[in-house]
Amino acid sequence: SAGLRVEARAAEYADSDGAEFSPDDAMTGGHLSLTGDFGGRSAWYATASRGYKAGGFNIGALVPDERREFAPEYLWNLETGLRAASGDGTIEVSLALFHMWRESQQVATSFQVDPGDPLSYVFYTDNAASGRNYGLEATLGWRVHPSLVLDATLGLLESRYVDYRYGDRDLDGREQAHAPGYQYSLSADWSSPRGWMARADVFGSDAFYFDASHDQRSEPYTLVNLRAGFEARRWSAYAWGRNVFDEEFAVRGFYFGLEPPEFADRLYVQRGDPRQLGVTIEWRIR
Repeated sequence: SAGLRVEARAAEYADSDGAEFSPDDAMTGGHLSLTGDFGGRSAWYATASRGYKAGGFNIGALVPDERREFAPEYLWNLETGLRAASGDGTIEVSLALFHMWRESQQVATSFQVDPGDPLSYVFYTDNAASGRNYGLEATLGWRVHPSLVLDATLGLLESRYVDYRYGDRDLDGREQAHAPGYQYSLSADWSSPRGWMARADVFGSDAFYFDASHDQRSEPYTLVNLRAGFEARRWSAYAWGRNVFDEEFAVRGFYFGLEPPEFADRLYVQRGDPRQLGVTIEWRIR
């Protein structure tokens, strides 16, 4: 199979501060894929594709003139993989290997214009020179018993900036922001013919860099979610818990000077959701 997409995007912006932007981009993407079967319940594929994200502009009186506009990003991706299942369908597996080349990579970042003024902290989108991402994704599903299903997923990722400078910082070869080296999940789903059910999910993630403007990192974490209850044809009721062990984990991190009198740079972290417990009752009207 093959596909081609050509898109033209234009925008105009003006404000009372005299800022004016009129980006106009013509972008081309597409894909070429080969697929085939081997065995009754197995298949392989190989794909070469090119995608894109449109450019744009950053709004704000404190954004430097040279950072006002950012260019489109293009992504070349090579991917190959397979999907297979046992003859009786009780085991299903999939594996994908990928390598991505990112051109004019768009990077969401931030900086503090005046080290002594926390109100001068601004967010904007920048273009890195380029980037490389490669890794694998794998899944496994196993129906151990008609009432019990086990699932597992694994993602491994290597990411790098290439020829990217942020101010006086040389980020060539550094991992990209928000790109953990691994992520995994495990789940067990049990259901009784009489309607009782229970499910447990475990999700884990490696540490990652918060931003391109600094080298602060998160910590690895593991989350556990549980659910148990009863399901009938027209109604269901179950108790649930998310992050049941109340794991503290970071989703965003900002490093800048906020606290007087020295206004020394410090890491400020946005945490993910804490432990949540609840009961859900559903009634379905047919």
